[in-house]
Amino acid sequence: MSNKFLYGRGAVSILAAAFLHVSPSVAQDTAGSVIDTTSSIKAAQWADNVTITIDETVNTFRFESDGLPSHGFAEKYLIPSDPANQPFEDKPVEFFKVVNSADYFKTSPVDTTITTQPSYVDEVTDTSLGRIGVAISGAQIFNDYENLERTVVAQDDQVIHDHVAFLDECNGHTLVDGSQYHYHGIPTCITEGLGQEGEHSVMIGVLEDGFPVYGNHGVGGAIVTNDDLDECSGHVDATPEFPEGIYHYHLTADEAPYMIDCYHGEIQVADTPGGRGPDFSAVASQFGVTEQALRDALGAAMPPDFAAAAEALGVSEDDLRTAMPAPGH
Repeated sequence: MSNKFLYGRGAVSILAAAFLHVSPSVAQDTAGSVIDTTSSIKAAQWADNVTITIDETVNTFRFESDGLPSHGFAEKYLIPSDPANQPFEDKPVEFFKVVNSADYFKTSPVDTTITTQPSYVDEVTDTSLGRIGVAISGAQIFNDYENLERTVVAQDDQVIHDHVAFLDECNGHTLVDGSQYHYHGIPTCITEGLGQEGEHSVMIGVLEDGFPVYGNHGVGGAIVTNDDLDECSGHVDATPEFPEGIYHYHLTADEAPYMIDCYHGEIQVADTPGGRGPDFSAVASQFGVTEQALRDALGAAMPPDFAAAAEALGVSEDDLRTAMPAPGH
């Protein structure tokens, strides 16, 4: 794998040019309303490692990438030795393994199909661990959390030892095995290359419900904070791609939630390998049980009752938690 290092604008391969003059769709601001994002998806400056396929017969687009961010990585990262032993902020240097990204990080193909006619609904759906959206860099967007209980916020659990960080300067990292690079905060390596002073952020990605995602600059370049947004970190307003207005999400920098903790768009929740949930098949195989038995033991509650599930499966709770770590690790 070739390794492009972060922290210089020259490493950013995404430009803003075509974002700012897209024909608007009808503004959407009420439950059940639908808006067409096709023109904006076509015009977005997707990185070279991304393939976008529009299917106008079913109103979707397919996002395919190798999962690696086009802006590259930091040279080194901290990898926790025990992903379940959270939080990490108080852990000593000995708790972490220092890895060279060029040797450790791996491609993690992403293939997801997202609607181009997102529909706003009043009833929200919590985002789960794993992929909740895709970025124009080719990488994945995750929510704030590093655990199923939603108590450990990745950005607030940042650790730096000997100038090596858990999260890089783009607010991203991989899982513990070097796969699935993703963002837990504003991907500054994208926004710094796209942003124009005094203007609204341009679209940096799309969530799985089809609504666009932006950095933390609103109309006129004003900084957007959590107080400006609803419970899902979204609102209806004009954007460069939708000057008549659209419901959209903002990533923020003032305090958690930095990311998107729930969807305000209609969404079909599905298990996808490396996507919005754990690989149930692999975990079931590890414990010598059927996938259905694993799902039945975990149940539908969030977070799952790991103690009860472990007892039902005849395994230890610690082993079950380790087999199903928070995707952020």
